[in-house]
Amino acid sequence: MNKPNPTKKATLADTKRALHEMMVQDGIAFPETPEDIDRIEAETDDSRLPTPDVNGFMKFLRGEPPEAPHQSSKILPFQSATHASDLAMAARNGGTIDAETRRRMDEHRAASEQKTRDEKK
Repeated sequence: MNKPNPTKKATLADTKRALHEMMVQDGIAFPETPEDIDRIEAETDDSRLPTPDVNGFMKFLRGEPPEAPHQSSKILPFQSATHASDLAMAARNGGTIDAETRRRMDEHRAASEQKTRDEKK
């Protein structure tokens, strides 16, 4: 039976260093030196990361209950049809609607409203 005969035994320090290098490569190691932090900051694109809620985290640390989210209606009535039209146009990225498209939209809306009225009868 042949037993492996290692020529060099790995020390605990060598094992820790190799493990740390592997963890750094896999992205699961915490930075330990200022150079590690600089390297991570250079490699990370944080432009798409959400901003953390620092105030909420501080309340969590103090043991305070979190604030309940503000409940509001998602559908708000418009005060006038003019505002509704303006807001609908803004929802389309501010693009204006040409006369022909506006005419077809009005016809479709009128037909839909008439159909609803006829169904209620």
